[in-house]
Amino acid sequence: MAVSDTAELPPLPAVKARHGSVGLLGAIALVAGSMVGSGIFVLPASLAAVGSISILGWVAATAAALSVAGVFAWLAGVVPQARGLPSYVEAGLGPFFGVQVATTYWLACWVGLVPVALAVAGAIGYLVPGLAGPGPRLMLVLTSIWVSVATAWVGPRAVARVEGATLAIGLAPVAIAATLGWLAFHPSLFLASWNPKGLSLSAAVTPSALTAFFAFLGVECAAATAGVVRNPARNVPRASLIGILAVAALYISACSVLMGVLPAEVLSRSSAPFADAGQAVIGVGLAGVIAVCGLLRAQGCITGWILVTSETGRGGADAGVFPRFFRTRPGERVSAVNLLTVGGVMSVLAVATASPTVGQQFSTLADVAVLLSLYSYALAGGSLIRLSGRLAPARRWPARVTAVLAIAASVTLIASAKPVELVAWLVAIVGAGLLYLWLRRR
Repeated sequence: MAVSDTAELPPLPAVKARHGSVGLLGAIALVAGSMVGSGIFVLPASLAAVGSISILGWVAATAAALSVAGVFAWLAGVVPQARGLPSYVEAGLGPFFGVQVATTYWLACWVGLVPVALAVAGAIGYLVPGLAGPGPRLMLVLTSIWVSVATAWVGPRAVARVEGATLAIGLAPVAIAATLGWLAFHPSLFLASWNPKGLSLSAAVTPSALTAFFAFLGVECAAATAGVVRNPARNVPRASLIGILAVAALYISACSVLMGVLPAEVLSRSSAPFADAGQAVIGVGLAGVIAVCGLLRAQGCITGWILVTSETGRGGADAGVFPRFFRTRPGERVSAVNLLTVGGVMSVLAVATASPTVGQQFSTLADVAVLLSLYSYALAGGSLIRLSGRLAPARRWPARVTAVLAIAASVTLIASAKPVELVAWLVAIVGAGLLYLWLRRR
C-alpha cells in the first residue's frame, strides 16, 4: 500500500483460492489459535482488582469481538484482493486512514508485547521469590525482550520451532483450570469478591471489558482463513463465531475458577495467578509446574510476535507507509534495523511504565494496546459501510448493521479508558497523521 493523492487502491493480482484445504473444524482451529496467547496468565490478576463482577466484562468483550469478527468476515468477501488490515481500511476510506491503521497496528503490536514479557517475569518471580520485586522484575522483562530479539535474529525457522514447542505445554494449565479446577471452586468466595469496591455496574463492567478484550486481539485473523477454507462464504463466518465463543468459554471458565479459589485481594497482587491457585488447591509442586508452563508459553509468544512486528515495520516501509529507514536491505533474511527498533522501544516502554505489581502494569499496557486496535477495528467498520454498496441488495443492510455494531462496541470500550491511556492513544493517532503528511510530501 503506498501513499497517494487518491483513495483508489493500486491494481492487485487476482487471488488464487486454495479451497478444499481446510474444513469447518480446521477453520475453527485457525481462528481460535490466532487469539489464544499468553495474556490469560496475568489477566486474572488485572481483573481481580475490580472483583469477580469482571466476569460480566468478559461477556461484553466477547460480544464486541463477535461484532468485529463479523466486519472482517464481510470485508473478506467485498475486497478479496486486500492484503491485511490496512488494505481493508484503505479500500473504503482512502490512504490517510490506511496509513493511520498501518501505524497504530504496528504500535499496538509492540505495546502489547510488553505485557507478555511481564507474564514471563511474573512466572520467574513466583519460582524465585527474590526476583519478584519491581526492580528485579524490570530486569527480567528486559531480558525476556532481548532474548526474543536474539532468537528472531537467528531466523523465522528458529522462531517457528520455539512457538511450536511452547504452544501446547504452555496452554495446558489454562485448560486444566477451566475444567478440573471447578472441583476446588468455592461459590461463597466468588460471591464475597463480587464487587469489593462497590462500583456501579457500568463502572465495573466496561473497564473490565476493555482489559479483557486484550485476549481477543487477533480477531481480524479470521478473515485470513478464507483462501484455505472449503466453501469460505459459509464456513469463515461460522468458524469465526464458533472460534470466538470457544476461546471466550475457555477464558471465562478459567478466570471464574481462580476467583472462586483465591480472594480478589490476594489474586490482584499475584504475579502468577494460575500458579498461586494451583498451590492453594494441590500444593507447591504442581504450582511450580504451572509457573514453568506459563513462562514457556509467554516467552514463545513474545518471540513470535517480535518477528511479526519487525516484519510489519519492514513491509510498511517497503510499501511506502513507514520511513524508508526500515525498508528491506539486500540479502537480509530478517531485518536487523526493525528488530533492534522493536526491542529498543519495548525496553523504553517497560521502564517508563514500571509499577509495584504485575497486575497494574499489565492492565495499563494491555489497555493502550487494545485502544490502538479498537481504533483500527472502528475504521474497518466505516470502510465496510462505504464498500457495502458492492454487495447484493439483500446483503447490504446486514453488513451495515454488523459494521455499526462493531463501531459502537469499539467506541464504547474506548470511552471507558483511563485519561492517561486515552492521552497515549491520542498521541499515537496524531503521530500517525503527521507520518502520513510527511510521507505524502516525500
